[in-house]
Amino acid sequence: MICKETFNEIIQNAKHCKYSSLRYIELNDCMNSDILHNSKGLVILHDKSQLPEIIYFAVDEFNTVINAINEMPSNKLRLHFVPNEYVARLKEIGFSEWGEYVDFWNENLSHTSANFVSIGRLEYLSKEECKEASLLSRRCKLQSRGFEGESQEWFIEWLDENEVIVQRKGSEIAGFCCVSIYNDGTTLWIREIAVDLAFQGMGYGKCLMEQAIKYGVDNGATKGFLAADILNENAIGLYHKYDFHRKGADSELQMIRM
Repeated sequence: MICKETFNEIIQNAKHCKYSSLRYIELNDCMNSDILHNSKGLVILHDKSQLPEIIYFAVDEFNTVINAINEMPSNKLRLHFVPNEYVARLKEIGFSEWGEYVDFWNENLSHTSANFVSIGRLEYLSKEECKEASLLSRRCKLQSRGFEGESQEWFIEWLDENEVIVQRKGSEIAGFCCVSIYNDGTTLWIREIAVDLAFQGMGYGKCLMEQAIKYGVDNGATKGFLAADILNENAIGLYHKYDFHRKGADSELQMIRM
């Protein structure tokens, strides 16, 4: 298991690499990884606790990652932040595109929320409900490319520092939205929205978006951020209605081998 001291060393070694999937990672994301390489300009981690297993990397030569993959006994692997110029090479060894995520920004949350008529009282997930939220999340698996759902433990850890807004239908959770405030309190992050299959098409996604924006404004955020797969047209259409628009041409390409 990777400790905090080793993690800090890894981040320093990865800092100026040309290709990296470690720029936005936290210790909790990779703490169960095996360290294959950890030196300045060359970091490769192999997390076998995930399914598919994940390769984290920070390298100047991406062929180093491909060589490491070719030496691994495991066939089921996933890579994040794949450089576009190596997509064809990865396809040659059995990988396919798993998702391509782009950033969407709302630069004026207050302006957007001024148009809301009535959003109701915000309700939040309790730690006792994390198992229910996880099951809902897993039922939505692959409704968008790359979305696998979250574990009960993931929700418990998220609630340690953040919130999950919920919409209920009677005693059931119909949908949820994971929210966080960062950048010194200026920015709302909408991490994830999911509506149970049984309740889709009933307006719960719209309610969750409006409540998330209200949560951001109430907590002092002036702008908001979220990410979506470029092929998830239904979600992107909803985000556009709430003034979230793509910013820049950058994207995060994920590839998987099953």
